[in-house]
Amino acid sequence: MLCLIKNSLCQAQVGFQVSPAKLYFTQKGTAEQTTRLHVTNTMNVRLVLQTSCSDWRRDSMGTKTYSPAGSLGTSCCSQFKFTPSVIELAPGETRDVLVTLVAGPQAKAGPVRNGMLFLTQSNEQEMARLQGASQFVIKVQMGVHLYVLPEEGLQPDIAITGMETVKSGEQNLVKVQVHNRGGTLLESQLRLEYLNLETMEEVKAEAVPVNTLPKDDFKVTASVPSKLSPGKYLIVAVLDSGPSQALKVAELEAVLK
Repeated sequence: MLCLIKNSLCQAQVGFQVSPAKLYFTQKGTAEQTTRLHVTNTMNVRLVLQTSCSDWRRDSMGTKTYSPAGSLGTSCCSQFKFTPSVIELAPGETRDVLVTLVAGPQAKAGPVRNGMLFLTQSNEQEMARLQGASQFVIKVQMGVHLYVLPEEGLQPDIAITGMETVKSGEQNLVKVQVHNRGGTLLESQLRLEYLNLETMEEVKAEAVPVNTLPKDDFKVTASVPSKLSPGKYLIVAVLDSGPSQALKVAELEAVLK
């Protein structure tokens, strides 16, 4: 079971919590930077976790793909140390993991570096015996995003470069191509609005979070609201990357069946 944190707090089914979900560091010369990651064992049995780091990027469909630490040019894994590297938690105990950015020559290359800090359960067999599990042993892993940003400001630049509708079984889908052409990461919201060109009825769908690193270019897939009746629609995509960025808007006329 893999639990990648998307909100400020993530709880695995076996009961441990990690906060915050994302850690941001700004590279400042040779100075070390340390922040605290809070880990809580909410179970009534002992928990042992092992830290590790992996590289990741998004593929053309926006799905995270993982690689060994240091294998991608954008990797920041070698810049970090985690103390302790093995975390033992008594029932109900909370401990802090120190996440330290260690400056080095590799920190100067590339505008933004990223990685994923994994906390992986390593005493799952012991836990299964204590809980009386006879058939299934669950091993839990949580991921915390790591970002190293350059000290100088970088110009953001993001665009919607394409839209299409596709059918998956009985479900209509909208795919929006998003391209981060700038030099910094952006956390955006994609809003889709559907205007029925026959009845002029408008429906606004719930926003979809879109987080991009520099040079990311992938499709964001959203389900068309099931309450839409068949017909011809004007579909409007609005990408909102915050108050400092202009809204990016794209339109598509499509027949939904």
